[in-house]
Amino acid sequence: MKKKPDHAKSKHEAHSAKPKRSQDHSPKPKSGAGNTLFDPMLVIRLVVATVIFAVALIARLSNFVYIIMLALAAVVAGYDLVMAGLQAIEEKDYFATPLIVVLIAAISYLINFASEGAALIILYQIGLLLISYADDRTRKSALELLRYQDEETRAKVAEQVGEKKNAAMEIESVMKSSAGSVLKLAMAFAVLYAVFLPLMTGLTYIVSIHRAITIILIATPMSVVIAMPLTGIVGLCYSAQQGVLYNSAKALESAGEANIAVFDKAGIFSEANPRVISVQPEVIDQGTFMDFAAHAVYYSEQPFAKAIGAIYNQEYKLNVISEFRDIPGSGVRLRIGEVTVILASAEYFAGRGVRVPEDQEDGGQVYYMTLSDRYVGKIVISADLNDDAVDLAPSMRSAGIRRCVLLTEDGKGESDRLAEELDFSEVYGECDTAKKLNIIKELNKGSQNRILYIYSNGIESHSAAAIDMRVSRKAKYADAIVLPEYVVNIPFSLQVSARMRQVAIENAVFAFVIKALLIFLSIIGYCNIWFAIVIDMVAAVATILNSIRVTNESLVASLKYKTGRA
Repeated sequence: MKKKPDHAKSKHEAHSAKPKRSQDHSPKPKSGAGNTLFDPMLVIRLVVATVIFAVALIARLSNFVYIIMLALAAVVAGYDLVMAGLQAIEEKDYFATPLIVVLIAAISYLINFASEGAALIILYQIGLLLISYADDRTRKSALELLRYQDEETRAKVAEQVGEKKNAAMEIESVMKSSAGSVLKLAMAFAVLYAVFLPLMTGLTYIVSIHRAITIILIATPMSVVIAMPLTGIVGLCYSAQQGVLYNSAKALESAGEANIAVFDKAGIFSEANPRVISVQPEVIDQGTFMDFAAHAVYYSEQPFAKAIGAIYNQEYKLNVISEFRDIPGSGVRLRIGEVTVILASAEYFAGRGVRVPEDQEDGGQVYYMTLSDRYVGKIVISADLNDDAVDLAPSMRSAGIRRCVLLTEDGKGESDRLAEELDFSEVYGECDTAKKLNIIKELNKGSQNRILYIYSNGIESHSAAAIDMRVSRKAKYADAIVLPEYVVNIPFSLQVSARMRQVAIENAVFAFVIKALLIFLSIIGYCNIWFAIVIDMVAAVATILNSIRVTNESLVASLKYKTGRA
């Protein structure tokens, strides 16, 4: 079996590697009333509507012509909003932003604020154009982070972020729910305000209704949540740039909340597919020795068995195998014909009182073979540690992980030695696949435990962990894959997760503050409809542009002072 090339890189190398430039896979974003980006007809409509609106305001026209021109400006700019509003009614989505905008514009005409109604439609559509442009530029900037990754990785991530469901964050649903509740409360408050303000002051109902609809307009949740999918996309691309590819923003978000990291040794700290270094038969010839060894490990799932099977090129005679027993972490025991065969570690033989020559073998793990309790030779299997992964446990703890657990197929002595060398406080040895899954299931029983399971192969289902992360280029059941040469960057992906969530919260808080200020100004009469929509749209664009700050490494590094993550 050929030795697997060593692709392992340091974090610095992972950041600096520069393959050829990627092609643009970015999807075209969509906004409220449809896809407004690169729509020349919409731009033409807005120009025409703006001209009509300006003429209506500047020219000395009769009141009837003035109202007709403003209505014409609104129709030219926003007939698609009306269609979107009608569709929202059909879908019983009575709090959809396009529907609210159309209703507020209509009410504005009824209460003699026609110019503000027309301005609302025009400015809202212009705002959607700006939002779409900012959205598109941010998506392209996010995908540009992958310019140094290989074509397959770029295509995979581009396909993922192109699907809306993959960009959604868990916090987004919370914010949408909160924003929806705020909108309903604002509507209730606005109705009461419109009714009681004239009774308590000398103001007219026209003024109170005007202020009330302005409050409702401000309370629409668009600027609060519009940037969150982009924040998720930026987080996914930034993590993928470091070689850690999550299948959704929710998975990345969940990984950042993990407090227990469970590592499988094989493929992470050691080779996933070890190789035979040497075959050293005694008493019998090498061909006979390999016949016994290959048949002995035929039914074994242990890594060393695969290494032996990889160099055996003869036909198997499976009918001679009986009483097979796989001994995780130690070896195998079985009968081949009338002969009892044991191929196992020195530790296993010592426990049975059988003496084997324990010669020191540098860089390898030795498996000794006995035939009917007679020593007949040994096989040395590679056992090199991945130098770039030796500091993973300390790095994970610095990134906020409370417990690091190591799972290994090795016997107790070797497992304890590895745990000490790799700085793991918890280790489980002699693990086969079933035992590994059971350990994760037991660890998951704690109500506060959120487990991140990191493995390389052998698992063909999802474990009980919150996040399954596979070190491989392909994974059917895992929530994330780590390109083998980027294992060292797993802790960094947790920092990206924390930063992604922080930026999403920052955006939501900023938008909520702006809305609160505008509502206060509306209550006291210093904010009208067109001013409210302009400021809200500016806030939406600002939150979109702020999403790219997930990639600011100085801000990522600052998390260690705020959340304990390094």
